[in-house]
Formats: sequence, C-alpha cells, structure tokens
Amino acid sequence: MKNGNNENIKIFKENTPSPGNQDNEYKNKINELEKKIKELELKIKEKDSIINAMELKNDSLTIKIKELQNNSNNNLKTDKIIELENENKLFRKYNNFSEGEKLISIKITSGEQDIDYSLIIKNTEKFLKLENIIYEKYPKYYETENYFLVGGKTIDKHKSLEQNNIKNNDVIVLLIYNSDSILQLK
Repeated sequence: MKNGNNENIKIFKENTPSPGNQDNEYKNKINELEKKIKELELKIKEKDSIINAMELKNDSLTIKIKELQNNSNNNLKTDKIIELENENKLFRKYNNFSEGEKLISIKITSGEQDIDYSLIIKNTEKFLKLENIIYEKYPKYYETENYFLVGGKTIDKHKSLEQNNIKNNDVIVLLIYNSDSILQLK
C-alpha cells in the first residue's frame, strides 16, 4: 500500500504546475508575442515600401507635367503632357485622394493570434470601414462583441484613423469582450 501512495504522490507532483512553470509559460508567451510583433513590423515595412513607391510615382508624374508645361506653348498642350496628366488623374481618382489625405500601412492582429492581416488605407477613413474589412476576411469575429486597441488605447469606431491617432506602421489588436480576454489584459 505504501508503494501505491508513493506512486500517487509522484503522479500528483508531475501533473501539478509549479509557480516556476507558470512563469516560464508566461515568458514563452511573451517571447512568442514579441516574435510575432517583429514579423508584423517587417510586413508593415514592406507595405511602407509600396506606399513610398506610389507616392514617388505620383510626385514624379506631377514634376514631369510641370516641366512639360513650362517648356511648351501655353496655348498648345503636347500629347505627352496630356498623357501624363491623364495618368496622374487616374492615379488620384483610383485612390480617391483629397487634400490632406495620405496612405498608411496598418497591421491587424488578434488576442487569439489567429489574425495576421496588413492593409494600406487612407488616414481619413472611418475605423468602421476597416472593421468591416476585417469581418469580411475573418467572419467568425462578426458574431462576437469586439473592441480594438492601438498603443494600449481603445479605438473609437466612429472616428477616422487620424482622429484615433492611428499612424503609419501601427499595429491594431482585436480583442473579444469576455471574462477571459479581460483577464488576459490584466
């Protein structure tokens, strides 16, 4: 009978987490999240490159148009000027740019770590539009009560990205309202 008790004690000790193990689990989780953040930052930098290339092309086209206008007769536009103006107009129309608008790269992740999504969007867009894009890509979150954080601050869904102080390269975290997610934040 004594061997049976020793065996039970041994099994109990093996299956009972020690405080050190819990700390290791938290450290591992933190390391995983830090690694994920670095991966997300790399993806954002890639998106930044795309944005910069688009902005450079737009600037280049604008400069070429001005140069051609300065070098040509004011009453007569050359085919090249018209072609460049049309290309510039199409670029701005396609991206629906207004004064003060610019493209920013945003990374979305979730507390569940099942979302890893980057997108380029205008700084003047309402956050609700971005939220709908997320729900289209990840429909399971449409059925849950969610909130979003950027830099530790809750996002107001009815304000624009700019009004929520969301900047280029920011990482937005989607969290579900429930007791588990509230405990995870503490």
